[in-house]
Amino acid sequence: MLSSKNSTSQNSAARQTRLPEHPLKRSLHFLSLVLLCGILSSCQPTYPANTLARQLTKLAKEEANIQVSSHITGKTLWVYIPLYDLIKEKDMGWNEKGLEKVSQVLSIVHRIILSTDANLDFAVTVASDIKNFGIQLSTFEYLPDVRQAILEKFSRGEFFMRSIKDVTYNPAAIGDIAGESMQYYDVTFDHFLGLQVVHRVKNLFAKDKALSKVFELKSSALSEKFGLIKIDLEFLKKTYILTPEEEKLKPLDYVKMITAQTVKGYDYKNFQAFELKDTFSGETARLDAAELKKIKIDLPEFSE
Repeated sequence: MLSSKNSTSQNSAARQTRLPEHPLKRSLHFLSLVLLCGILSSCQPTYPANTLARQLTKLAKEEANIQVSSHITGKTLWVYIPLYDLIKEKDMGWNEKGLEKVSQVLSIVHRIILSTDANLDFAVTVASDIKNFGIQLSTFEYLPDVRQAILEKFSRGEFFMRSIKDVTYNPAAIGDIAGESMQYYDVTFDHFLGLQVVHRVKNLFAKDKALSKVFELKSSALSEKFGLIKIDLEFLKKTYILTPEEEKLKPLDYVKMITAQTVKGYDYKNFQAFELKDTFSGETARLDAAELKKIKIDLPEFSE
């Protein structure tokens, strides 16, 4: 089970913030140049595994004047960015200056992971408000996704869906410059897949006009063990004055389709099942790979 720090559940302070435009939108073109340079360069890694974390910290300081700390846990690279200007004090909205710093660090992270011999599967970048609120903006990325996006194996919109954004609240982060309040762990693919489903559900129910009019995703929780990926979602109705069409809407139907779409996108079969639950209605579904494959995917589209 995830700890309270790493849970996808948000407290009231975090829920008042609005998800920002993904910082990667401002650096994707740069990644194309990085990959091209890597293809044309020699086979020697620019950033060897044994010095990767140290070089990343050095580059962030020298090139962007940003102090970060980095750790490698198993096959996961963690980068912690302590910021005094991530959140606006007046309205608790995102500060553009802070988001620009996040974008700069992400560009450095991408440059390094594309030019290293380190055996990595995931990179997690955590921007932490260390001044007032302890709100954290985390970006989880599967490294093959980054490489495939540069090679245009899928659309830019799909890439931004695969690059998971998660907003959490960690009061222990206030004043934490070195990232000592963080819990660093080796991200498994089951965990990543669960985060991916929750991320896509949040986006759909926030951005689709029909669904966002009727439902609010109040909270979410994720756990995985022995191949069973459990996702609890609390959907609240915003209104009970509904049209006949709105009466037919069931949030868990969309969660099932999103889960099937995500599993299909990664062609992943090495899990036991997904256990999905709408905690408000009490409706549940347990779906293995064969059952997910049978689900017809008919999801509304929206611009990322």
